[in-house]
Amino acid sequence: MRILPILLLVFAFVAMAAPPKTLTIQTNAQCGMCKASIEKQLNSLDGVKEAVLDLETKQVTVKFKGKKVDEAQLRQAISDAGYQADDVAPNPDAQAKLMACCQPKEAKAGSCCAPKTGTK
Repeated sequence: MRILPILLLVFAFVAMAAPPKTLTIQTNAQCGMCKASIEKQLNSLDGVKEAVLDLETKQVTVKFKGKKVDEAQLRQAISDAGYQADDVAPNPDAQAKLMACCQPKEAKAGSCCAPKTGTK
């Protein structure tokens, strides 16, 4: 009888120590503000260990606990912030509230993402 509680304790420890899952999601992020917004949205989810967006590839790598959050919830969180997440379209209301440079169109002169003009 004493073995059962010990086995349950060992099983619980092993389950808690399971390594997090990793998922890479393609986004339409444009700038540092996009990066901060997406990372903040994902890192606020219960079960997300780390979310890091690479602006060169526009991919966010998320480490998460699969029992607390799933891949669909991660993509939806990015959509809810106003950005594309793989094949999940951005939430139109959230997208409309993004800064001009974060909008999914050509960067306008003077916006945070536009190339600098007149510099050599």
